[in-house]
Amino acid sequence: MKRTLLILPLAAALAACGNEGDGTSVSIKGDDGNTVASVGKDGRVAIKAPGFEGSLKLPKFEFGADNFEVDGLKLYPGSTIANLNVESGNGKEGSVKVQFDAPAAAAQVQNWFREQMQSAGFTVDLKDGVLAGKTSDGSPFTLKLAPAGDATSRGTLSVTGT
Repeated sequence: MKRTLLILPLAAALAACGNEGDGTSVSIKGDDGNTVASVGKDGRVAIKAPGFEGSLKLPKFEFGADNFEVDGLKLYPGSTIANLNVESGNGKEGSVKVQFDAPAAAAQVQNWFREQMQSAGFTVDLKDGVLAGKTSDGSPFTLKLAPAGDATSRGTLSVTGT
């Protein structure tokens, strides 16, 4: 029940911090690998925890580049987050996976990230078009980028050991 009490304010805070754009979906998984809480792009919050299960509708919200940071690294300016998944790790290391849309071509976004990562103390290698390495605190990461239209791209940043 403690987890439920912590998740309700988190879900409400997430839903309150945005505008009426496309929205962002967020999921939080517990140690057993099951989804404990999720917020859909439509603002529907679903919570499933021992002793409590329910859902409610809150206004849509949208995370942007200013609302997300990993070890001092922000997203490409003007980016919006489409999906954010947090897993506690089921007894192992946890992970964060963020899928975002950037208002620039994939090559430009990749170059920007590489410079920002190196400045933030990350180790960065480019292999098969994917940036990979370790954050400044030693957590492994990957960053995949793909074109998503004229001068836009879709990226997926995954960090484990969080």
